[in-house]
Amino acid sequence: MFDRKKTRREFLQDSAIGGLGATAALGGVSSLISPARAANLEGPVNVLSWGSRNMQHEIEDFYKETGVHINFIGASGNSENLAKIKLGGGDQYDVVGVDALWVPKFYELGVIEVFDFEKMPEYADLFDQFKQMTVWKVGNLWMAQPWAWSPLVLWYNTNHIKTPPTSIDFLWDPALKGRIAFTRQQEDVIAWMGIATGAAKPYDMTKAELAKAKDALARLMPNILKFPPQEEELVRLAADESIWVTALSAGGALRIKDAGGPQMAGFLPPEGYIGYFDGDCIVAGAAHREAALAWLGHRVHAKYVLENFEKYLRPLAYRGPLDLLKSEGKSDLAHELFYDQPEILSKMVVIGPPPNIGDYVDAFNEVAGS
Repeated sequence: MFDRKKTRREFLQDSAIGGLGATAALGGVSSLISPARAANLEGPVNVLSWGSRNMQHEIEDFYKETGVHINFIGASGNSENLAKIKLGGGDQYDVVGVDALWVPKFYELGVIEVFDFEKMPEYADLFDQFKQMTVWKVGNLWMAQPWAWSPLVLWYNTNHIKTPPTSIDFLWDPALKGRIAFTRQQEDVIAWMGIATGAAKPYDMTKAELAKAKDALARLMPNILKFPPQEEELVRLAADESIWVTALSAGGALRIKDAGGPQMAGFLPPEGYIGYFDGDCIVAGAAHREAALAWLGHRVHAKYVLENFEKYLRPLAYRGPLDLLKSEGKSDLAHELFYDQPEILSKMVVIGPPPNIGDYVDAFNEVAGS
């Protein structure tokens, strides 16, 4: 599944997919914003989200169409995003990126508000699995606009790890001293440790299970180089071979290779694996709500979805780019990156907020430092 025969650069050269060609192949997408409406929009739109959302020319195009600036603020983790939104509210933030089961938690706490995503033309392009995602809905209104999804694959450097792992236990191999890194999302790291120690619900562990997970992290620490805040640093560390193992989404090996790195192989542990689906939410009381909604409509135009897939190499919630990849004879790439397998959504240990999240954060910080 994870064998690589072509670089991403070669794929792009072969397919020669441009923004206009992609839009035409998908039947064309007109702007959601009329000149009259654009004139009434007030900005800037302050977006707190992950770097994989940020396509600079997409932001520039939005400004040309609307006159509204997008202020992009890099995010690190869901719990930290929640703390920032609670503190700053709609006066400081208009849009926030949120993972999976964190979305209803944000809504329950009153920090995001629902909106009518189904009025946007791009709603029709959603995979059925997302249209049926009632956990993000209140009636016919949505708490979040779906974006990307993926299992988190454990990627390992085949130059240094010659025997393919068969269990998550390989992470504790003393030969990996100082050669592992994960993003600093405390509750997710602890959930991985829960998977490794047999917890029934890795995001809802009992005190006894949490103690085992904490001990597992303590035993893993000699093998951990660092916990960077953004996955882009994981790619860099793997590319220069500072680390040999990390957890990234479906296209992790291709991203590392494109950064000048070595051949990586992927592994989904039989004990279980974390996965995510994420989306963008409107912050409750957003000062620039109408402009924020216009931004959400703009950013899921087909050409931007395609370009984002090509850059970040993980499946997205929209069917059109997959159809285009197939029409270009790139079905193998789509399959390698799980894009044609949305049923995997139901097999993942889905990222979410532990009911006792403070205990998860404390367990991580007590071992790895705050």
